[in-house]
Amino acid sequence: MDTGLTFRLFGACEAADAAGRPLDLGARKQRAVLAMLALEPGRVVPLDRLIDELWAGEAPSGATGTLQAYISHLRRVLEPERRPRTPPRILLTREPGYLLAVAPGQVDLTRFTAWAEDGGRALARGEHGEARRVLDRALALWRGNPLEEFTGLEFAQPVTARLAEVRVAAVEDRFEALLALGEGAACVPDLESLVEEHPYRERSWGLLVLALYRVGRQADALGALRRARERLAEDLGIEPGPQLRRLEEAVFGQAPELEIPAAPVAARPVEPAVSEKLVARDAQLRLVRERLTGVRRGDGGVLLVTGEAGIGKTRLAQAAAEEAAARGFRVAWGRCLDDTAPAFWPWIQVLRECGDGAGPLSGEAPGHGRDPDVALFELYESVVSALTGTGGPLMVILDDLHWADVSSLRLLGFVAGELARHPVLVVATLRPEPGEHPEQLRDTLGALSRERATERIELTPFDADDVSSYLRLRLVAESPELVGALLERSGGNPFYLGELLRLRESEQGLSSALPPGARDVIARRVARLPEQTREVLGIASAAGRDVEVDLLAAVTATPVEEVMSLLEPAVATGLLSEVPDGFDYRFSHALVRDALYSGLGRLARARLHLRIALCLEALPGVEPVRLARHFAAASKAGGAAKAVEHARRAARHASARLAYAEAVELWELALSCLPPGDEAGRCAVLTGLGQARRTVGNAEEAFRDLEEAIGLALRTGDRAALVSAITVFGGLTVWNWRPYGVVDEGMVTVLEDLLAGPLDEADRAALLGTLGMELYYGSRRAEGERHAAEAVEVARGLGDPGLLARTLNNYLLVSWTPGRNAERLDAAGEMLAVPGLPRAAQLVARVLRMACLLRTGDLAGWDRDLARCERLLDEVRRPELEAMVRIAETARCTLDGRWADAEALLSLFGDVRYGSSLWQGAEFRRLVTTFTCEWGRGRGAGLARLADELVAAAEQPAMLPLRPVAVLAAMEAGRGDLARELTGRWGAEVGEDWIADFLVPVWGLVSAGLGVPDPGPLYERLLPYADQLIVAGTGCAAWGCVHHVLAGLASRLGRTAAAREHARAAAGRHRELGLAHWEERSLALLGDLEAGRAAGSPPPGDVVTELLPFSPTKSVK
Repeated sequence: MDTGLTFRLFGACEAADAAGRPLDLGARKQRAVLAMLALEPGRVVPLDRLIDELWAGEAPSGATGTLQAYISHLRRVLEPERRPRTPPRILLTREPGYLLAVAPGQVDLTRFTAWAEDGGRALARGEHGEARRVLDRALALWRGNPLEEFTGLEFAQPVTARLAEVRVAAVEDRFEALLALGEGAACVPDLESLVEEHPYRERSWGLLVLALYRVGRQADALGALRRARERLAEDLGIEPGPQLRRLEEAVFGQAPELEIPAAPVAARPVEPAVSEKLVARDAQLRLVRERLTGVRRGDGGVLLVTGEAGIGKTRLAQAAAEEAAARGFRVAWGRCLDDTAPAFWPWIQVLRECGDGAGPLSGEAPGHGRDPDVALFELYESVVSALTGTGGPLMVILDDLHWADVSSLRLLGFVAGELARHPVLVVATLRPEPGEHPEQLRDTLGALSRERATERIELTPFDADDVSSYLRLRLVAESPELVGALLERSGGNPFYLGELLRLRESEQGLSSALPPGARDVIARRVARLPEQTREVLGIASAAGRDVEVDLLAAVTATPVEEVMSLLEPAVATGLLSEVPDGFDYRFSHALVRDALYSGLGRLARARLHLRIALCLEALPGVEPVRLARHFAAASKAGGAAKAVEHARRAARHASARLAYAEAVELWELALSCLPPGDEAGRCAVLTGLGQARRTVGNAEEAFRDLEEAIGLALRTGDRAALVSAITVFGGLTVWNWRPYGVVDEGMVTVLEDLLAGPLDEADRAALLGTLGMELYYGSRRAEGERHAAEAVEVARGLGDPGLLARTLNNYLLVSWTPGRNAERLDAAGEMLAVPGLPRAAQLVARVLRMACLLRTGDLAGWDRDLARCERLLDEVRRPELEAMVRIAETARCTLDGRWADAEALLSLFGDVRYGSSLWQGAEFRRLVTTFTCEWGRGRGAGLARLADELVAAAEQPAMLPLRPVAVLAAMEAGRGDLARELTGRWGAEVGEDWIADFLVPVWGLVSAGLGVPDPGPLYERLLPYADQLIVAGTGCAAWGCVHHVLAGLASRLGRTAAAREHARAAAGRHRELGLAHWEERSLALLGDLEAGRAAGSPPPGDVVTELLPFSPTKSVK
């Protein structure tokens, strides 16, 4: 996209509009942001990389907000005419960062590099005049050192070093061209300067020697050689290289080849290693070769090849593999198949080709049965070790990544960051559509894009010239009419183009009635095959992409030799390809298999899958997932019972391989195939599914599954199944699984009945902790806490670390009531001391402890826990756990007055439902954090708008904790009448639960301002916690210390001296903790009090007519 703008990075960073007028790019860091984007025109630069390189890895807390401000300013400069609410056209936001949408030619550094390379290619072809012209143009751009004003910044250093090398090479190329054109005399002075500037470049010395010799100065040429030898020996202790030594011999012997050749001979280009020429893919192959050169230096990484089906992704990957093999690389392929393949399937293939025999991914993982996150981390590390221990450079090709299973995608995300420092290049092909697992594919691609060593190749359709080249390659007589017809009907898709040509050859012409799509073309080609061949291909399409001869022979009850004979026509017509080193086949393209499979009727498909499944069941060593998928596809044709059996076995097998996401899918498959009325079977499957969902962090759906399982167990009277389901139900959690204020009396009754009967001690401890959680919201909370405490005592005596951690987690949450902060800190500390505590449990315990530490003002302890959480997240890599940490981090941001950082964290992580809160926690967090930031900034208009949103949300029964915040927002927005009306309508009752420590101070601020609710009880209730900081639950907002609220309440009560003391104490506490924003607020309050202005005094005529009662004990219902 040529916008008319030009960008200059040689010397000072500058930009000019289409008329050549310079633009004001602002301060140095803002210009540096533009420079970093201009270095990669048309490509996304990740936000994390911009921050890291701009602040050299020491970004301040508000770096994200500062960077966003730079971007906003640059957009106004680059597009001054853009109207408000009109999306930008030049500086774009693209996940996961920003993109400068300009053509490479609009940036002088990019033009310089391109012209320098063009000049070098012209020189290699022997076109010396053209080389001189292009190189002169390139060197004229060098008006100062590249990125000169950013010397010292991390991003500039590698660019400066690379371009310095390119410039010297271009200067040498230019001198070589001049010498070939007979201009040696003019070159000598400049070459003398060049060798002084770069005394160790032997090519420069050689050019000087040749220039001197060609102007008749043989003695001086030998003297230059002597100088070069002495300089290298004295400074570096080395002798000249073989080229300089050969030149010395030639000068001594006055060799004829030193003279200017009469007719320069073009240098013979290096033939690529690719066996068959690719059309319209020269630039892509050039990038592959550049990456391979880098890999040999130890610079590995990932190359993503993307494009629509049939565009040639696999063909380019094959060409890359041939090129790599020719350079001595080991090449390992991993093909992603449909859902009949086991977890980690592409990586299993890769490790086998690396000689590891699938190693850590075959069979049960060594870490199975202990901390799943640690085991998975160790599994990933072992795969990295296997890939980097091959003894040489390695290319890994993951074909059809869009079909990869979740575990394989997550492994790729981990591997990518590790392999960048090793001689390993991963080439992955994928389509742009969402894929088999769209959410995980999106997460993995996002992680890859943040890696510096990831590049993307986007393959585009052929144009008319490309179609012509393709026809010439296929030895087809071309004509404008034929090219136009093929281009129109194929859309430039190479695969479809090839199928059209095959159909044209088979039908002796290009019919005007040609099918409109690739599948229709394939169907017509298949129709020309023998009937028996078509039947076998149909069976093969139901079996999968790979065509196994033995399986086809078993399904068709036909000898293997006869099956192979039947498949020969399909191989001859290019529908199948032979697999090397065996007798099996593979469909030439996924579209071929899809076209054949879609041509089968639903009943025919089901019957085929049943025949295939029964034959596979009789074979040894078949993966249970494959059996489960085929029987499931035949569930309406008699395969349902077998599908359930094999899906349950496959799910357990997947868990043993640490492929937890696949275990969820397989339990779901078993559930979908259960026959109606099988309540016992459904209960068992739902319990397994609930356990699997909890393992991957999806607690919300797990609870739904387990509640149904519990209901089924009750209905069937299966006590063992009931205990099993409830035990899974009440596991480790971030917060209570019930909606706010709700007690499930039915579940309480079930738990009490079970506890009244025979139980082993481990089940008893687990159920006691679960009962304590169930009683949390209601009149029996104290009883529930006693149950939870008993559960801990029982678990301590059993020596089961997992059970102890679970019961401590239950107790910690059940005791989350006002005045129990010390007990919660003790429980979290004991939980973290449990031997072998799983990483996920450590994260939960630390986040809960961080909220307790924040209340006490132990910011150093909070920082230590956050740092440990960061290290744990590197190992665990689970998005719901990272979200849990980041949401807790927003509380610290608001405490520090870092509003932009709080909003950025909320934007990135606020919508993630991190596995525990089934009430509308995400919306609560968003509104409370947003209010805190608007309130902190003092934005009147923003508060007014937000107050309406808060009031509307607080009307919902599940959002009762939001009501005091909505009233406060209305008051702060200057709408006192509305605040009073809401207080009267909603009441001001606060229960003794997890949010009370936050809501009571909120009502205190309202009362200080309005006189309602009654300030007296509020003052007495808050007084014991005067030094405590105000924190919303486990995070999302923190508002300074309670002394500040007490000052306002004391003033409202007419206790002026006490109000001043509280205000001084608040200012001192905030100063002690380094909380500048809250200190400023407290000092302003103190100033008002000392000046005789009572905090929250009603304006004249605004008479408080009624003090609403405030109940410190009544629960919200």
